[in-house]
Amino acid sequence: MASFLGATTVRAQGLQALSWVALAALVAGLVGAAILLAPWELKFAVDARELYDELYEQALAEAQADTLGWLAAAGYGYQTLREENAEKVTSMSWLSGALGVLMVVQTVAWLAALAVD
Repeated sequence: MASFLGATTVRAQGLQALSWVALAALVAGLVGAAILLAPWELKFAVDARELYDELYEQALAEAQADTLGWLAAAGYGYQTLREENAEKVTSMSWLSGALGVLMVVQTVAWLAALAVD
């Protein structure tokens, strides 16, 4: 819709201040979308081999003592993984919201530029 409005506005009115606002919102939105669509390194599962290598000695020692500290360590490892993802997911969420705002700004700027005589 915005490209239709942009083409119509530029043909009818040329490039005005509001058209430049819309174009700036378009460019910022394209940059934001490229960042959002870029590969983000998120982990959704604990690597079993890494966990085994890390906790084997502890689990072996605790098996004889009949304790489960290794299990707590595994849980904390998962919590660390979740916290690492949370920061990235928050950034992605904020960026997604900003893209929505930029789309609205662009559309309103094109409409306003078209309405101005």
